[in-house]
Amino acid sequence: MDLDSNLPPANMRIIVLWRGATSSLEIPVATRIIEVKVLICEALHVPVPADRQELSWEGQFLEDELTLQNYHIPPNASLTVLTKIEVKIYLEYSRFYYVCVVYDGNTVGELKAKLGAEQSIDDIEHKVLRMNGFDLDDHALLWAAGVMEGTKLHLVKYQNRR
Repeated sequence: MDLDSNLPPANMRIIVLWRGATSSLEIPVATRIIEVKVLICEALHVPVPADRQELSWEGQFLEDELTLQNYHIPPNASLTVLTKIEVKIYLEYSRFYYVCVVYDGNTVGELKAKLGAEQSIDDIEHKVLRMNGFDLDDHALLWAAGVMEGTKLHLVKYQNRR
């Protein structure tokens, strides 16, 4: 009987999902999450610094100091890379704005809901986020809509344009 056959593998392959693209990495099972983030930057050329990344597995955000092994992440698991971004949201007809930190993988609707909840904005579902004069679709992912670090958005009352 081979005693080594009961030992967990020293290395494993993970699938990395970022902005609709997939890549794979072969890494040691005992790798800390912060080290996985650095490898994602270096080996996969994802242009997001490790401190701006958030890794998620099956909807759970992974803590930097823990390892893949701590989370019992199996080989060939898919980790999603989200980027923390800060946006300014100006209120309609006002110079007043809110600063929100969100993930680029959130939808426009999720950003609106967060804003409504955190700032107690009434009737948020009848408002739209506008960027550069264009209304953003609530179902669009922020990165796909072009929302990135430092973007300025305007929260305005929805008007049915024909």
